[in-house]
Amino acid sequence: MEVRGFTNRGKRISGKCTNFVVQSTGLHKRKGAIQLYGLLISIFIVTIISATGPSFSLKVIASQNLTTASPVTSASSQNLTTASPVTSASSQGATTAKQSEIQSKNTVTTASYTVTDESGVLLACDGTEVFADADARTFVTTLPVNTPVQVTGRTSNGFWRIDINGTPFYVSQMALATQANTTAYRLTSFDAKAALLVNMQNGLPIYAQGATDKLEPASTTKIMTALLTVEAIEAGKISLDTPVIVSQSAIGGMPSDASHVEPRIQVGEVFNIDQLLTAMMVSSDCHSSNVLAEAVAGSVPNFVALMNARAAQLGCTNTNFTNPSGYPDKNMYTNAQSLYIITANAVSHPLFNKYFNVQTGMLPATNLCPIPRTVTNTDALITPGSAYYNPYVIGGKTGTANRAGQCLVSVASKDGKNVMSVILGAKNRRMFDGNTVSMRYYETNRLLGMGLAN
Repeated sequence: MEVRGFTNRGKRISGKCTNFVVQSTGLHKRKGAIQLYGLLISIFIVTIISATGPSFSLKVIASQNLTTASPVTSASSQNLTTASPVTSASSQGATTAKQSEIQSKNTVTTASYTVTDESGVLLACDGTEVFADADARTFVTTLPVNTPVQVTGRTSNGFWRIDINGTPFYVSQMALATQANTTAYRLTSFDAKAALLVNMQNGLPIYAQGATDKLEPASTTKIMTALLTVEAIEAGKISLDTPVIVSQSAIGGMPSDASHVEPRIQVGEVFNIDQLLTAMMVSSDCHSSNVLAEAVAGSVPNFVALMNARAAQLGCTNTNFTNPSGYPDKNMYTNAQSLYIITANAVSHPLFNKYFNVQTGMLPATNLCPIPRTVTNTDALITPGSAYYNPYVIGGKTGTANRAGQCLVSVASKDGKNVMSVILGAKNRRMFDGNTVSMRYYETNRLLGMGLAN
């Protein structure tokens, strides 16, 4: 079965797909000029660093307002409005037009843009990508963070033209900054340890970056816990109305920093399965995960064994669950590919989907809690008014922990097309413009936009 996907630099790959494993045949070969740039750039960078040394200070050539390129999403739509060390020469008419031809196999694509001369020095961000031309398909290398960069022009399609020892290269206008220690918006990869996008109609990957790398899943683990609970209901072992008494063995050892509803679930409190699923999937309550585990399998250890057996049955690899909630454990791990497999099976159950896209819910008063509990979803993609809100997202589960970072599994649908994204190991970043962005949501929106547009 033929597969079309991307490498971790956003290039197309071809390969064979067996059980969702993509074998890359490598990047397309660049034309001679781009290959030459790739060889020279490392020499140029070493020259810059050697010349400037660690005590290099930012040289301000001029102080003019600087407007960024058109943003990828609203999260990146910001301006550098003060003390920018770049001055425009457009008033002297120093604007030139250029066409770039990028050849890939037998296809030649022409990118047209204009260049306005500018002069100044900016700092490279963490992840600043250098291109041979003002085109993301001409990636050459990545600059070290805080490297001083000589800017010589601005293109009409969102790049800075830069000079390295007399040779022009190009950098995204969202990848250079006036401040030190900031982060670039990436064009050729995703800012996470793993990023995966899959066409749910045929199960084929559209993009894969670190998709089989062994990583901690945090609370995305609860997708498996919900799947096993739903399967137990469908098998007639329990029902949504089955009452469950919270036991000491279920929640007694739960760490105080585990995610929870407010007030916390107590030993001796009575809930039904529907309420526990709501608390777990909407509010990511860890206590409910253990209570459901005992209801399904008799004990938490028995349920964990069931989780691992089901994962193996589904074809998951490099996966080992040690608890039903995803609370951090160095011995618990999985990968983006396996989370896709688990979630794809889960969303095939209508009952699972009942809990997969709930923004807010209510747990009624119980025998030990006289007031109803309101539960709110932590997923900003399904929250209207959020900077990351995506109206096409029809379900998702977040996960957050110190080692695991920010994790998110999302499903989106548009015009009959369904795609799923998995992000693992993302972080909050201070971007080139000084704003702090949650890369879990930003990069998920990039992935979903890619999938729904193609």
